[in-house]
Amino acid sequence: MKHIHPFPARMAPDIALSKIADLSKGHIVLDPMSGSGMVLSQAARSGLKSIGYDLDPLARMISRVGATSIDEDKAKKALSDLIETCSCLYEKHEKFQLKWIDDDRETSDFIDFWFDKKQSQQLNLLSYFLFVKPIIRDKKIIDILKIALSRLIITKEPKASLARDTAHSRPHKTIFRNDFDIFSELPSSLNHVLKALDTATIKVDTETYLGDARKMTRISNESIDAIITSPPYLNAIDYIRGHRLSLVWFGYNLSKLRSIRRKTIGTERLFSKTINTGFVKILKELELENLDDRNLKMLYRYYYDLTLQLNESYRVLKRGASATYVIGNSTIRGNYIRNNELLKRVAISSGFDVKNESMRKIPNNRRYMPLDDKSGSALAFRMREEHIIELLKLS
Repeated sequence: MKHIHPFPARMAPDIALSKIADLSKGHIVLDPMSGSGMVLSQAARSGLKSIGYDLDPLARMISRVGATSIDEDKAKKALSDLIETCSCLYEKHEKFQLKWIDDDRETSDFIDFWFDKKQSQQLNLLSYFLFVKPIIRDKKIIDILKIALSRLIITKEPKASLARDTAHSRPHKTIFRNDFDIFSELPSSLNHVLKALDTATIKVDTETYLGDARKMTRISNESIDAIITSPPYLNAIDYIRGHRLSLVWFGYNLSKLRSIRRKTIGTERLFSKTINTGFVKILKELELENLDDRNLKMLYRYYYDLTLQLNESYRVLKRGASATYVIGNSTIRGNYIRNNELLKRVAISSGFDVKNESMRKIPNNRRYMPLDDKSGSALAFRMREEHIIELLKLS
């Protein structure tokens, strides 16, 4: 299966399909942490209404584009017009003001570090006519063109940026000069997106929101027929670290992106709230009483965020319906954290019944960063397997 845009550690499509198979026309599927959009994509192709939430603006865009039908000819014509407009201005060495960059020294320096002058000028023009003063009126077309552009930045090897391994959210600089021509490569990128999208297979367009899975205010009580999701694992992948190389061209300065990252479930940040008795009990059950203060506060934040999210999932789910969570375990500074056990205990406290749990090995080509087992690195021992936990909201 081809994907419209790189995304690390995406959910396996067969997991989403197996949970969607028992649903009927008219049912609503929710992914409160939509990520790569795999659940929404499979639901859209199965004729089911789907709703996705994500705090990461690029994840939300990938999710929406991957489960939305599009007029392919209209998209290609729009891109042709966009490139023609930008190419003429590029030859004249024109640049436009992008306030979130030009008025912010930190973001401007970030772009100077990660992008060479040629690509920076081309991205400036494309950003201006896609985001500041769009020459295209159809928002679906704008979104798919942004995805075609973004996948030239979020790459394994350097293309539109100077970074390697951006697709794995581990950007590092390996070149200092770049002659990559974004204008000439964009049509090929759009063709890849359209081929992967296969718009004819989409039966029901998805509905997505840029929002917090812990507070889904747009969704009514007991209105969802099934939840299928994969929450971020504690201290596993910092998606914003890679995605920011695209998002700085779509209206986000670094300060705003840091603010989003701080709010993300699973982020490696300390927590000042007083630890409650429920968490103390879980620490004993998981044999984690000896965690140092820093790791304890990080783990408590994750527990607290999972509690808020599962409470919200319980609120919106219909009685008798199920919620499927796909989660892997992780390590914080040498301490092995059984995220699956933590999630089950939080789910029970939120009112769910744990109906079933299964485990599957993650294929090496789907892991965060495929590594040689003999390397001895910490990453080589992380994210080897995932737990599929089915929760039931009792009638």
